[in-house]
Amino acid sequence: MSETLPPATDSAVAPAAKIVGGARFLSTFFLANAGMFAIFQGMQQILLPGQIAALDSAGKVGAYGVLASIGALAAAVGNPIFGALSDRTRSRFGRRTPWLLASAVIATLLLAVLGGMTELFWLGAAYIGVMLAMSAYQAVITAVMPDRVPEHRRGLVSSIAGIATTLGVIYGLNIAPFFTDKPTLGYLAIAALLLVGVVLLVLLAPDPTARPGTEPEAVVKERQSIRTFFSGLADHDFAWAFWARVAIMIGYWTVSTYQLYTLTDYIGAKNLPGGNTAAAVALLGTINMGSTFITTLAAGPLSDRIGRRKIFVVIASVGVAAGALIPAFSPTWGGMIAYSIVVGLFFGVYTAVDQAIMTLVLPHAENNARDLGLLNVATTGPQIAGPFIAALVITAFNGYAPLFVFTCITAALSAFFILPIRKVR
Repeated sequence: MSETLPPATDSAVAPAAKIVGGARFLSTFFLANAGMFAIFQGMQQILLPGQIAALDSAGKVGAYGVLASIGALAAAVGNPIFGALSDRTRSRFGRRTPWLLASAVIATLLLAVLGGMTELFWLGAAYIGVMLAMSAYQAVITAVMPDRVPEHRRGLVSSIAGIATTLGVIYGLNIAPFFTDKPTLGYLAIAALLLVGVVLLVLLAPDPTARPGTEPEAVVKERQSIRTFFSGLADHDFAWAFWARVAIMIGYWTVSTYQLYTLTDYIGAKNLPGGNTAAAVALLGTINMGSTFITTLAAGPLSDRIGRRKIFVVIASVGVAAGALIPAFSPTWGGMIAYSIVVGLFFGVYTAVDQAIMTLVLPHAENNARDLGLLNVATTGPQIAGPFIAALVITAFNGYAPLFVFTCITAALSAFFILPIRKVR
């Protein structure tokens, strides 16, 4: 294993500090992130709504909205809790390894159960279990970056995580349609990438926090105090970063959680290639992620080079806002393709730099996983509100076009919310 970083604070990292684990860490970290998003998107965009539609075709919009919101609530609660537990964990394998392995295995088992459910209640129970397990995984894998990566390399590693997201989504969206009539096999196929990634990560790039005696007792006691659990939200920069992410993500989830139904009811199945809605979702996702890949690859390293982050997020948020209006004015298959390309290009810039900003506004290095878990709520929390807002907008305005207008407004707000951050240029 290559040179390790001082664990206490980022300020202790020398300018020449290296990424802990080197190339082995970067490659396995890539796979571990890709697997996570393969599950999230393959499950939530294709397999799960397909199961719900098969069980309750007439009430699918409301049923999916409620179920997706409850699952997101479980993840929002689980993220900071599991992150805090990870921070407090002491084992011969480190703080993160036990949680990564356990959550990945449990999520896979629950996905297998989810695929076999034939009643909405038990389908929902299994889905919530999956979301809890994946919230633990997400909180811990997010904390791996500040554990191992010095500040001046975080744009690069944020880009790698963004590219992993892109390819993971492409994998999940393109594997899932082959198993719409056999969801159990579909869930296991997308979970395979997660298992491979996490096993390679813990074996080839061991957790540097496995070293005993690296933290003073006072730090351990502080983490154990429930009164300090939400203290990060009182920090000026941390709070603005939180709300900036909430703004763009709430618009994103309002549209993406209803993508299958948008194509069916707004664009029209007869207007899709081959009339296959699941395949159309996969194609749009692939186009979107392919566009995201291009800009993600460049934006993170470029932000490292010029030493600026906020301008990338501002430009990206405004671009997403503009792209979101395309289907509102052009409710066609071509309009959806244009939307996927434009939003993908700008969201790639956002993805590449946003995660680096999140790790740079953490108020206390000893609580990284806990505080990053709170920031992850800014992603999972909008999943709670998104489906309800979508169902409300569809009902109140009698259509899907207002969903895209809503995304435009929230993405534009994100650009304004990132500006007050002081620690990051």
